[in-house]
Amino acid sequence: MLINKTGRDRLFTAAVCLGFVLVQLDVSIVNVGLEVLRHHFDAGISDLEWVMNAYSLLFAALLLGAGTLGDRFGVRNVFIAGILIFIGASLSCAFAPSIYWLDTARGIQGVGAALLVPSSLTLLRQYFSDAHARAGAIAMWAASGSFALAAGPVVGGLLIKLLGWKSIFLINVPVGLVSVYFTLRFAPVSPRFQRKIHLSSQVLIVLALGLLTFALTESARFGWRSPITLSALLVGLLALVGFVLHEKRSADPVVMPSVLRNKLIVSSVIIGFVCNMVFYGAVFIFSIFFQSELKLTALQTGLAFLPMMLFTAVVNFSSSKLSRRFRLRWLSCLGSLVSCVGFALLLFIKPDWSAWQLFLPMMLLGAGTSLAMPGVANLIFSQASNEEAGSASALFSCARQMGGVMGVAVFGLLISYAGDENLITGLKLIAAMAMLMSLIWWMISRTRLPA
Repeated sequence: MLINKTGRDRLFTAAVCLGFVLVQLDVSIVNVGLEVLRHHFDAGISDLEWVMNAYSLLFAALLLGAGTLGDRFGVRNVFIAGILIFIGASLSCAFAPSIYWLDTARGIQGVGAALLVPSSLTLLRQYFSDAHARAGAIAMWAASGSFALAAGPVVGGLLIKLLGWKSIFLINVPVGLVSVYFTLRFAPVSPRFQRKIHLSSQVLIVLALGLLTFALTESARFGWRSPITLSALLVGLLALVGFVLHEKRSADPVVMPSVLRNKLIVSSVIIGFVCNMVFYGAVFIFSIFFQSELKLTALQTGLAFLPMMLFTAVVNFSSSKLSRRFRLRWLSCLGSLVSCVGFALLLFIKPDWSAWQLFLPMMLLGAGTSLAMPGVANLIFSQASNEEAGSASALFSCARQMGGVMGVAVFGLLISYAGDENLITGLKLIAAMAMLMSLIWWMISRTRLPA
């Protein structure tokens, strides 16, 4: 069957967007299944944290060097490899015999996500030579990710209700195969460049982030004075120092020194970290609270998240109009204050509150991060030169993903210390800490972003 150029362009864009949909869908779809997984595997809070963090951790750490692989082996090949790894890991998740198997498979999903996300954007840039068409394709890519993130909880709730928890992982298989088929058919063969693969840096940063997250997550189980916790903390810090020293001595570092010297880029990276920390940490805790405290089903939990996710998506879609009317500093400061108010409302939560009474604070904290993120991301690209763009983008993406990891780990730790029987107190502790993080975000925005 002959397909005209317009049809090929649309099918190619859809194929690339489906790859990004896989990644974003898995960020939110698994949250509504946490309680089901908890009962199925007889898992604790820290086990559930690893279901989320194993994915985000590998995703974050490997993002720093993923762009180099695309240059070395061809962007199309890396994109397809990322999807196939993601599909294989999803099948392994669905048939996991234990929680540890599931955590490992989730980590492999993160490897696939780290390969396909940077390469998906590069594919669009390579395919569309016309700037207007390219901008439209990238806008479609961003919109598809926002839609997947918003739809994830409801889709997950429906799948679990109708087909069981395995279906939230099996849904990735047909979506991924469709993406691979149309990418193979329409994507041009990508050029290859002789780029150095930063293997030592990559191993050190994975080791550092992984062990530090382990120490933070498992401290509730083993205690801070445990040899296991202290050893993980010590080796993690040594690996982090080793990564920094290796980067300083390297002639071709993963993160260019000029990027780290740019105060606006560094400020944007910190804001991105804080925004994802409070947002994804809150999503994780609300998932547990809805199902453990309010006894909602997976579908009811998905529906309870719907106002928050839709409101977040609407603000994201409105970001270009807002940025034309208001300065970035003002938008970021407003976002931090809106998030802070949302968390402040949680300080008044009572045991007899229903899900309806949580809608307003959830919508506020979702809107707050959405007000800041698009503008902060644009600031990074406007500040980075063509040579620095890849390095700055990788650093920003890594920081955002690690913010999500830290949010789940820290908020989960507070819930663990409060105890399963006292989730209300735990939620209030989390709200107080998130307010502090929001005020740090406000201070950086107020003093470091351009007026």
